[in-house]
Amino acid sequence: MRKDVYVLIMSRALRSAAFSYLTFIIPLYLKSVGFTVSEIGLYFFIAVTSSALLVLLSGFLGDIIGRRDSLIIMSSLFVASMVIFSITSNRLLLFITSIFGTTTGAAGGGGAGGGPIAPLQTSLLADYTESRERTRVFGLATSVSILSSLTGSVISYVMLSLGFNDITLFRLSLILSIVALLSLFMVRRDRPRVKTFNLNEVLPRRSSRSITKIAVAGSLGSLGLGMVTPLLPLWFRLYLHASEVEINGMYTASYVVSALFTLWAKRIEMIIGRVRAISLLRSLSVSLFVAMAFIPIFLVDAALYVIRVALYMVTIPMRQSLSTEIIDESERARGLSLTGLARRVPYGIGSTIAGVMMDYAEYSLSMVLGGLIALLDPILYYIFFRKYD
Repeated sequence: MRKDVYVLIMSRALRSAAFSYLTFIIPLYLKSVGFTVSEIGLYFFIAVTSSALLVLLSGFLGDIIGRRDSLIIMSSLFVASMVIFSITSNRLLLFITSIFGTTTGAAGGGGAGGGPIAPLQTSLLADYTESRERTRVFGLATSVSILSSLTGSVISYVMLSLGFNDITLFRLSLILSIVALLSLFMVRRDRPRVKTFNLNEVLPRRSSRSITKIAVAGSLGSLGLGMVTPLLPLWFRLYLHASEVEINGMYTASYVVSALFTLWAKRIEMIIGRVRAISLLRSLSVSLFVAMAFIPIFLVDAALYVIRVALYMVTIPMRQSLSTEIIDESERARGLSLTGLARRVPYGIGSTIAGVMMDYAEYSLSMVLGGLIALLDPILYYIFFRKYD
């Protein structure tokens, strides 16, 4: 592999470690500095909306000015957010960070995509690898990212146990994000793919059919997963009466098992076939949500959840590899940004539906419906792309 690949994976690992604990820390910190629950909800609504728009912008910007330079710009937004959280508790300035769209995310095995950095990261990794080794490279990148997230979570747990406050964790994220940003300058600058700015040139027309198929299948999968994954901790806590320590142990186990499974992605792909593996493993993965709804026993559901996340995560490198092949190289970043947007918006809609159902004590119904809807993703994926096996 080229030096650029190693640098990109290292930068991603640092960002994953920097972000790993923020999903839990930020809402608690906002509450502690005087935000109401409604204001916190508005903060994350704006953050999710902004993130979706930035996903679209990042891919188009990457093909217009160059993917490396665009990745540097998008990574700078995370640094700016951490600067504000690290130096002030001013509520207005903290609220402004929601516009940057970099302070919200989903747990492993979700379906919302990886934010504005993901299309650029994936495109650059594809640019600097040969077709035959992409699944292995994407698998390595995903495994390293998961292990970095696990490491960041453990570090934050230890620091909080030792009495360090949230500001210290924000400053740690700031340091890690700055190092991740600076490392990107070591990646070779790539050429712009769009030479003129007329509409026919900017829109990705060569790969429009492939982009549409990926978007349709992915949007249904994300809608279903959005109805389940964001509120799973509440399912385990309120309905299965699990302690926070038990829930934390379950998520930690899912990180470890997923990291190991993603390293086998290339071998599984060679044995089963890429599209067949994606369809089969994701079908099994989302079916486990339905099974969990009918087995209200924590130890059983925890084991099913760990297996479900591992099955889902092992397909990510395969899916990234296929997407980079069927989308024209000159349109890759724009195409991946469009498919990322198609996943992120339905995920937010699904989360809203799940919240309403949980208010009426019907979360198990949300798990069943969400699992069945998400099952359409691997089914359509096989129908659309089976010829590639």
